[in-house]
Order: sequence, then structure tokens, then C-alpha cells
Amino acid sequence: MEEINNDYTPKPRQPRKKPVKKQHGADFALRIIAVIAAIIVWFILSITQYPTINKTINKVPVNLSLENTIAKEKGLSALNFKDITVDVEIKGMNYEIGNYKAGDLSATVDVSKVTKEGQYVLDIDVKSNHSSDSCTIVSVSPSTVAVEFDRISQKSIQLEVESPSVSAADGFSLSEAAVSPNKITLNGPVNSLAKVTRAVAKVNSSAKLSEDRSFKADEIVLYDADNNVVTDSSITRDENQTFTASFIVYKKKTLKLKLDITGAPENFDVSSLPITYSQQEITINTPNLGDKDSETLIIGTVPLSQLRLGWQQTFDIPLSSGEVNLSGESKVTVTLDSRDYTTNICRVSQIITKNKPDGKQVEIETKSLPAVTIIGPSSDLENLQDNDLVASVDLSDVSRNGSYSKAATISISGHSKVWCFGSNEVQVAVSDRSAATTTTKSDD
Repeated sequence: MEEINNDYTPKPRQPRKKPVKKQHGADFALRIIAVIAAIIVWFILSITQYPTINKTINKVPVNLSLENTIAKEKGLSALNFKDITVDVEIKGMNYEIGNYKAGDLSATVDVSKVTKEGQYVLDIDVKSNHSSDSCTIVSVSPSTVAVEFDRISQKSIQLEVESPSVSAADGFSLSEAAVSPNKITLNGPVNSLAKVTRAVAKVNSSAKLSEDRSFKADEIVLYDADNNVVTDSSITRDENQTFTASFIVYKKKTLKLKLDITGAPENFDVSSLPITYSQQEITINTPNLGDKDSETLIIGTVPLSQLRLGWQQTFDIPLSSGEVNLSGESKVTVTLDSRDYTTNICRVSQIITKNKPDGKQVEIETKSLPAVTIIGPSSDLENLQDNDLVASVDLSDVSRNGSYSKAATISISGHSKVWCFGSNEVQVAVSDRSAATTTTKSDD
């Protein structure tokens, strides 16, 4: 068998070392001391190697204030000033300004020279917010700002309505639209407000109206004296205020003018009168939307007995409340055309009474009317006889005994186009029937 070499000698066992505890307190103190030493070194270097530095601070906000200034006392305001910033280069001890930011500086507009209205180019002043620091302002960019100053005032102006797409339906028309509130108050510089001469509440809606309707105004437009739109942003108003435009619809209506003739005998044809009108009809706007398209309008009343050849009279055209005459003429002249007409004097011997009071006796004291003026077509008057004329006296308003002078109505038998001009008085006596001693010609 092979012999095994047993020369292996084991190493002697080393004794186990005890762990060493770390000295945390001492290490921390060393670190603090190192930091303090670094700061001291930096401070020493700052004041020895780099005692002063230049530094640029960007976007420093600029403030404009009028408190305790002449401009404020005179009621001036800055019009076009907006929030701006400036870039500022400063110089000072490194340890004082080295950490400066925008918040460490204050930039203000110098308004000490502002004493009246106008545009000024004003300096921008910058200073450190830390009075103990030795900070020098080297440059400011921009160094000035242009600002306009003016007095702020108010102006109240009447509103009009502009509605290019709102119209009336066929057969109707629109009156001038009203806006509520009817005035607008503007705020702004005195000179800017002076430019505004007209204000319009504009309605952009589209509609064809056959009845009254209201719309909210979409915008307010300001105009100058030359009808140019004023877009000055310094002029302001209450943007929360709303305006309502109301449209009143009228109906177009034709009125045929007519003179009312009264006191005509029953057999007289009033339509045959040769009456002419300076205008036969007029067109109006009426707020009564349910009215007919055409109606007859009585312009006045004239008794037939007042019409003579060449007669002429002017009447006002009467309209109801709210109606508007579109024809332009407020009066109409009515004329009796004399062509082919003539006059004649006749005697009327036939006199009768109508509507005699009950229980009464009537005596006609006037025996005849010797000179009655008759008017009519020439051809009718040529054939007229005295016995064609009858005078009728109406006693419907008589109830007591007595003597009365009453106007008689003259009727012409067989001539419907002939009438009597003037007043023809007939005297009648009314008494109790038992006392009557005379028989009279009457309707009884």
C-alpha cells in the first residue's frame, strides 16, 4: 500500500480582536469647525481678493404712486401706465449684495415733475431695500417710462338703438326703438370723453316683426362728431350693466277721408254732392294691430243747408292716440265744385209739421217762405216748380204751449240732387187741443 504522508501541521489559533467604537461626537464637532473655517476663509477672500462686485438684477417691478404729490392734488391720473419691470446693475460689497434678488430692490417712477395734463417721460428710480448695505445703482434699463396724465371725469350720454337686421313684416312698420336704461355713464379722461358725441346700443339679432318685441343689446358703440367709432381704451363703463331695446310695431292702414253731411231731406242723394278733397286718403301707422287695412275717417260735419256754390273749408285730420300720419299733410281742404251747378230763388208755400206733441194743437203762423235759395244741377233747376218744394218743421223737441221759431227742412220732390241753402225759419204756435180755433195744415 502507498504510504500516506502525514506531515500537515495546523496553524495556531489567533486571539479574537475586540471591535473599536467610533467617536461620533468628536467627528461631528470637526465637521462644524470645518464649515465655520470655510465661511471664514470665504469671507476673508471676499473682502481681500474681491472687495466689491458688479451684479445685474433682472425683472425688478416698477411702481407708480401719486400719493402725496402735486398730481394727486390736482386730480390727475396716470392713463397708460402698465406693470413693467427693469433690469438693474448694482455695485457693492460682495458679502452684502452677492445674494441680491429682485425683491431686494425697489423701483419707482419719479412723478415730482407732473403738475398738469399731458404726456411725460419720467425717470425710474431704484434703491436697495436694505438701508445698511452699501449698494450703488450703476444702471437701470429702461431708465425712463412715458406716461400720460389727465383728469378723470364722468359723462352721461343719451343712448340710441342700432339694429340693422331687425325689420317689420309685410304690412307693418317699426317706430323708433327705445332703449332702457336710456342713458349710459362713461368714465375716463376729460379730453377723451369730449370726443364722444353719440352712444349706440347695438342689437345684432335678426328678425321680422309683426308684434312688439324686446332684445338685449349686444354691444355699446361710441361715436365722435364725424361718426367715427371711438375705441379709446381709457374710456370705461360698468360692464355689468345691461341694456334692453324695445321695438314697437305699427300696422300700416289706409284712411279714406269723408265729410259728414247732416240735415239732408230723406229723398236727397248726399253722394251726388260735387265735393272734392285736397287728398282723398292718407296712410297712417296705428298701434292697433287688429285694425282693418282700410277704413273711412270722418274729418268733420257740415249741415247741408250751409253748402253754397264755391264753398270751401279746411279741416284738421283727426287721428287717434298713438297713430302717425305718414302722408305728411295734417289738414285737408274740402271744396264744393260749382261746375254745371246753379242757384235759383223759389217760393215755398207748402209748410207742414212733423212729430207734433201729443194732446197739442199746432198752428203754422208763417204762411209761406217767399225767397228760398235752391242749388242744384242746371238741368234740374230748369224744370223746377214752386209746388215741388215742401218745408217741414220738426217739433220733436217741443212739449209746452207757446210760440216757436223753428228751422224748416226743404225737400224737393222728384229732384234728389237739389238742396236748399240757408236757414228758413217758420213760426208755429202750440196750444192745448181744446183751445184751438184755427185749423192748420199739419202732419195730423
